[in-house]
Amino acid sequence: MYRLLIASMAYTAAASSFTCVVNDPSPCGSNGGLFILVSPSVVVVSVGESLTPRASWCHDGRYDNVAAQWSLEQAAQANIITLDATTGRITGRRAGQAKVIATYEGADGAALQVTVR
Repeated sequence: MYRLLIASMAYTAAASSFTCVVNDPSPCGSNGGLFILVSPSVVVVSVGESLTPRASWCHDGRYDNVAAQWSLEQAAQANIITLDATTGRITGRRAGQAKVIATYEGADGAALQVTVR
């Protein structure tokens, strides 16, 4: 029973780790909906630790990994993390929170919440 509970919690956590911004309300499989998925959507890193998120683009009824353009929601958040705008690599600089935005081909605004401890 305990293993089932842990497996259920892990599945729930994995399923909730995607963020999407929908520019077209139709699902990816019908009508070629256009949106970005960012994984993970919530990141916790320590000072000095790095992580590179992934961005996938839904178009023509399928998902493809893309080289999104990454940016900070606010310039002041550069005190909290360093961000490579091309790769998306995030490195914790000091404790705090920041929001990273991924953009690609007209499907933009997929957000990633970062907490640095």
